[in-house]
Amino acid sequence: MNELRMYVEHLFEGKVLTAENIELKEEIYGNLVARYEDYVASGLSKAEALEKTKASFTSVDDVLAEEGAAQTRVMAGGAAGSGSAAGIAGGASADVQSGEGIAPTTAIPRVEGAPVPPGAADGQVAAAPAPTRKRWPIVVGIIAAVAVVGLALMLLFNVVVEPAFDYAEDTVENVIDSSTGAGTGAQQGTSNGKGSGNGSGNGAGNQGTQQYVDPEDQREYETTTALVNEIADSPVTPLQAYAGRANTSEVAALAAELPLGANLREAGIDTANAATVYLDYTEVSGDIEGDALDRALVYNVAAIFAVYPDISAVRATLQEAYDSQWDADTYLFDRTRVEQCFANTSGNAVTQLNSSLLESTDAWDQVKGCIMDHHEFAENVVDWSETN
Repeated sequence: MNELRMYVEHLFEGKVLTAENIELKEEIYGNLVARYEDYVASGLSKAEALEKTKASFTSVDDVLAEEGAAQTRVMAGGAAGSGSAAGIAGGASADVQSGEGIAPTTAIPRVEGAPVPPGAADGQVAAAPAPTRKRWPIVVGIIAAVAVVGLALMLLFNVVVEPAFDYAEDTVENVIDSSTGAGTGAQQGTSNGKGSGNGSGNGAGNQGTQQYVDPEDQREYETTTALVNEIADSPVTPLQAYAGRANTSEVAALAAELPLGANLREAGIDTANAATVYLDYTEVSGDIEGDALDRALVYNVAAIFAVYPDISAVRATLQEAYDSQWDADTYLFDRTRVEQCFANTSGNAVTQLNSSLLESTDAWDQVKGCIMDHHEFAENVVDWSETN
């Protein structure tokens, strides 16, 4: 649901959105949604369930700290193991250098009549030359030492250098939040001569906007949020008007008013099958996250099924900007399969997608609730319908 999604986004304000943190954020959101649904199922009102869910998880700092400590312990254990290997290699080298384990030299008897070597005239027997010292223990010791140094440098980077960079990024994000939040509001209130009331209002509004240091992250966040909000705010009124006329020749006009309508290249009734609608989307922004695109597709399919009860399937093609037509994703949404998914998710509150769902905002909100509030619902429907 939107309130829990925004609550989780608030928990991660000021945090660097690494790949691990994004995965953690989605995991926390899924757990909170599941907990909320359990509270509602136990008899709590939606408001009580929402407040109790929020109170059960108020900060991500402890979770992030535990992950950092676990990584440090793993790295420290690796360095100690390499140190032991170096000690063993060094011990082996010392044994070789001290001569332990090397067989004593054996005197070579002189053959009668053979020339007497210098120094052996008095009966001394020449000794065999000393064996060549083996060098592989020295090589092993050098390799082990290099490994220890490498692990030590890695540990230094993870424990000291990287946290320092993270702190610097967090500081910059806090400065950005402050400059676009309460500080901006106060300045606007003063400069416009409208006092602290207008200043505080503007400040509070600006603080609700997520800010990222990386421009690419900021762009992805804004485009994804815009599409999600468009789905959540889509009214039922236009659908009622199209359902009242029940004219399938207006499919293209209807699709243009739905989410992703700005990217609609073509839409209509399939000439080979009058019970199938086709939707062709192109130049879709690559900055929009996949889950938002899944929700938009499922919402549009549900709207078409509800407006036109004689339509049994919707074939959709989605091509992102800079992709060729061969890279486009294609889907075939079957009415029976989609309705079964809605029935399972809504607890049979939505069993058929028809004009009865368009009679009131509350009825249509049940459809939107399945799409917006249930984690992975839209993703599963899209995955089952994908054909390429």
